[in-house]
Amino acid sequence: MKKTLFVLVLAFLLLSLFITGCGPKKATQAQLSQLEELRMAADQAEAQVAECQKKVEELTKEKETLLKEIEELKKEIEIYK
Repeated sequence: MKKTLFVLVLAFLLLSLFITGCGPKKATQAQLSQLEELRMAADQAEAQVAECQKKVEELTKEKETLLKEIEELKKEIEIYK
């Protein structure tokens, strides 16, 4: 009895997989499309991060330059006092 039930369940599963054979492919294609979109979004995010890092470096250099100029101006002010 158990063997028959097991064989029937197995046959039902195989039949259902056979009937819905193109279902998983469609789901897989949809998943692949979503993954491609996510990959593209990740690439864009990485590009934005790189751009922001470059901007931070530029601003840091500009800040250092301005601080040096401020120090020089302070020295000049001290001279005229």
